[in-house]
Amino acid sequence: MLTGTVKIGGHEWNVSEERRGGPQTQLLSLTAVDSPEACMQIRLAPGQEAKTLEDVGLFAADPAIRWFADEAGFRWEARIVVHSEPKGPDRELVKFISDARDVREGTYGLSGGLGLRTDDELRELLADAS
Repeated sequence: MLTGTVKIGGHEWNVSEERRGGPQTQLLSLTAVDSPEACMQIRLAPGQEAKTLEDVGLFAADPAIRWFADEAGFRWEARIVVHSEPKGPDRELVKFISDARDVREGTYGLSGGLGLRTDDELRELLADAS
């Protein structure tokens, strides 16, 4: 079992690992040491596996889901979604869902995944989303 901490996106994260059956056998959950509302869930593609904490740090750059708190302390889920147009290139969007089920969506024009973002950067993206 992988345990320990990794530093990424402005936090030090506690790592926990869950093993399952099926094609995605490893699920990683990360919780920020200094901010328990900041969490990430990493679902590895079939055949991928994090064997070390360094591997976790690499996979954590692009989590399936990233949670953070806004300025008022409300918790939000953030995930990258791809928007396809019949004509034109695909665009990466960031979708936000609050614990109160408020939903917002905005353009994700940053390089790298949500795990690399600080909470302040996520708050800025949330403020720009509609």
